[in-house]
Amino acid sequence: MFDQSEVTIISAANEEFVPHLATLFLSLLQTKKSETIINFYVIDDHISLVSKEKLNRMVNEYTASISYLQIDTVEFDDMVESNRIPTTAYFRIAIPNFLKSTAIKRAIYLDCDIVALQPIEDIWSIDLGDKLAAAVEDAGFHQRLDAMEIDAKSNTYFNSGVMIIDLDGWRAEKISEQVIEFALTNQEELKFHDQDALNAILHDRWLILHPKWNAQTYILLDEKDHPTKIGQTEYAEARQNPALIHYSGHVKPWHKESNHPYKKNYLAIREQTPFPIEEPESTEQ
Repeated sequence: MFDQSEVTIISAANEEFVPHLATLFLSLLQTKKSETIINFYVIDDHISLVSKEKLNRMVNEYTASISYLQIDTVEFDDMVESNRIPTTAYFRIAIPNFLKSTAIKRAIYLDCDIVALQPIEDIWSIDLGDKLAAAVEDAGFHQRLDAMEIDAKSNTYFNSGVMIIDLDGWRAEKISEQVIEFALTNQEELKFHDQDALNAILHDRWLILHPKWNAQTYILLDEKDHPTKIGQTEYAEARQNPALIHYSGHVKPWHKESNHPYKKNYLAIREQTPFPIEEPESTEQ
């Protein structure tokens, strides 16, 4: 359905998260197939010109391009946020609208705290059928749809750190507008902020991906049991052969106290970016 020779990746970052964005992008570039073109789009939350120049030079060394999307953030000003989840996280809600002027039909959204160990092309052409997105089930099993009293056929809840998005279908059904409206009118109910709002609107409209494509910390540390036998098998497969490492949770691999089994992967790639780490940070800072 989709030409695998050209892949669209979109992420959102502010100046503070640029080093992690660079680490993500470099991991994707190093694991892609040589002939594949990756077109990166960055939702730009006040990234400095100096940082953009460094990112551009890094990306231009590969068969890839990078573009920055300037957006009007006014509609996100009233969103509830926290120390862990800034307003920037909400930008993924409106990705299809940000790319409205392009001929792009599909995009893969990725959080910045991710590194790729396998070619992203392997999920680029997945058949979504009548679904508007594909994602991995959240490993926390929070029963959020029930808690938000969402009338859904399935209470399966996805992690929004990795999403394959049908841009045309999303726009046609005005999903961004619905999610934003839900987030604004149900702020007290949003324990996981934008992720809750996305699930509230997209329930029963998303395709489940194998957990190796969003190998969350809970999975890799074997801290959660999947409630089904098939799920447990897939978790074991994800631990053995993860494709996208998602450093979800409060402690990140750039923190001193991190004991993440793939911490060294992040640090090794980060060292090759224009933003090498000098001293691991502490979460107490």
